[in-house]
Amino acid sequence: MASILVSSSEQYSGKSSLCLGFGVILKERGYKIGYMKPIGNLLIDVNGSLTDEDAEGIRKLLALQDDLSSITPILLTENLTDDALMGVEKGLDSRLKEAYEKISKGKDVVLLEGAGGIGGGAMYNLSDPEIATKLDTKMLLITRYDSERAVDRILCDLRIIQNTEILAGIILNEVPVGKLETVSHLVVPFLEKKGIKVFGSIPEDDMLRSVSISEIVEDLNAEVLVGANHLEDLVEHYLVGAMEVGSAIKYFRRMPNAAVITGGDRSDIQMAAIEAKVKCLVLTGNLRPSGAVLGSAEEANIPVILVRGDTMSTIEKMEHLIGHARIKQEAKIKRVVELIKKYVDVDGLIAEMGLTK
Repeated sequence: MASILVSSSEQYSGKSSLCLGFGVILKERGYKIGYMKPIGNLLIDVNGSLTDEDAEGIRKLLALQDDLSSITPILLTENLTDDALMGVEKGLDSRLKEAYEKISKGKDVVLLEGAGGIGGGAMYNLSDPEIATKLDTKMLLITRYDSERAVDRILCDLRIIQNTEILAGIILNEVPVGKLETVSHLVVPFLEKKGIKVFGSIPEDDMLRSVSISEIVEDLNAEVLVGANHLEDLVEHYLVGAMEVGSAIKYFRRMPNAAVITGGDRSDIQMAAIEAKVKCLVLTGNLRPSGAVLGSAEEANIPVILVRGDTMSTIEKMEHLIGHARIKQEAKIKRVVELIKKYVDVDGLIAEMGLTK
């Protein structure tokens, strides 16, 4: 039975997406797969039981039958943290290994997902390198390549890992298109000279950074005024409608699949956004638009949502939301798989894991 632990230099690096996409590819190739997120740090309630949001999503999307208690055996509750700080022994190592044995049974391969950054769980002696060592598996490090500083993060991660033999290699994720050539010709050779295997460099993709309008509604605690039948449409960008109306339509048309954030009293900007066929109108200040605006939006199948907050606070929330969205929609799952197949050495990674078939 083969396994690998997917770790990262930082949060929101793409661990869950890669586990999901790689899991789909392995299933396509006929492997029986298992999945674990040993430490759950994004707690949600599922049918009266606590579990991890990422783990529950991947369990559903990969149609896995294992119990949630085995998929995520350790949950980062306040009580667990308090006990760790007070030195209370909780038997976490035993819990981890028992769950891993259950998940591994009858599987060809188990994908493990780290919690947060590479050092998450260190106070419980369950950082990603410690888990990999205890379960005798290798690590795959995912790093979001925002700039050359990513190289520093990778080298610092190696110091945290210490035993570099457990590192299978890395994947550079969300590489800006304008930096792909630099990464290919300078960064990858530099890392490989350091003995770090680079399995791939995945470029930024607007679809994967997108969010559904329903997610925007939930995150902003918004009221849907019209367009309830189009809440699963995806928004890739947000624009702020604070300019003169004469410039607005051209501005909106330059950025397709965008939500426009503007004051509820700016009917001129609202009509310009509708004419430009934006994906969604987000109206701030709890100011309802005119009937003419709502009628035009409904006719154009453009959802209009109303939030209580002001424009600046709404922008801040949207900034965080876009790019941190979960992979839920079928179109996004398909895109993840396409990107992995195109930009990652899947065969090399499978061979590194020791999978044969």
